Amino acid sequence: MFDTPDSSPISRGTLSFRLWNIPVTIKPFFWLIAVFFSPFFSGRASDADSRVLFLGLLAWIAAWFLNFVIHEMGHALAAHRLFGARPQIVLFGFGGVTSWQPYYTRAPGRWGNVLVSLAGPGAELAAAFVLIGVLAFFHVPLEWGLTSFGPIPIPAVMANLFAAASSTPDSVYLPKVALEIFINSFLWMGFFWGILNLLPILPLDGGHISRGFFAQLFPRRGDRLALWISMLSAAFLAGYCITSKNFFMAIFFGLFAHMSWNALRKAP
Repeated sequence: MFDTPDSSPISRGTLSFRLWNIPVTIKPFFWLIAVFFSPFFSGRASDADSRVLFLGLLAWIAAWFLNFVIHEMGHALAAHRLFGARPQIVLFGFGGVTSWQPYYTRAPGRWGNVLVSLAGPGAELAAAFVLIGVLAFFHVPLEWGLTSFGPIPIPAVMANLFAAASSTPDSVYLPKVALEIFINSFLWMGFFWGILNLLPILPLDGGHISRGFFAQLFPRRGDRLALWISMLSAAFLAGYCITSKNFFMAIFFGLFAHMSWNALRKAP
């Protein structure tokens, strides 16, 4: 997601670097959340070899990191190209934010912020499709399916790097396992986070897209309309998650619904 034009100081204890001359800062909690949500953490895959668990955890974290960087770079590059902003990226516990100073070399235009919001999940989904194209080019067997997040259908694509050979030498087995875990984790995250971020719920990117869209169509009432859509959508998904006993995501959407309700109460 991207934030309103702003700049926050970089705190100590973070990893900082530049990518295409865009400052990127990673908070320590970002890595802890990646480990916590990994299927290779806390014995959830205890039947596997310890080396596979370790490499699987590293591959998962690498896919987690790359997905968030691609997402936020989509926002940052769009803001820079569309209106000359100087963006910076911060990755924290549950995601990231792209912000910039409140001055530009060009006016954002009527739909500038909408396009910047769309560029994040768009870049993430495009990266997943590019990877699928590369795998198909090298004739890597792909298993296609459809999973769901509540009522939201999510494409499930799995690469099988071991299908071409009946046996794999020990010298290449572990690297191949790590690569397969990375590919499949990257594809799952790309589709899941990409589609999730397109939901018309604030503060997700889809909520910012909805807000910008309705603000252009209905200048006086568009903001309140987007907040109503955000609150009702988040409340519906929170209720659905409760019925399916997905209590973590129920809290996740419940918090978003509460945020939208508070914003509605304060909106003119």
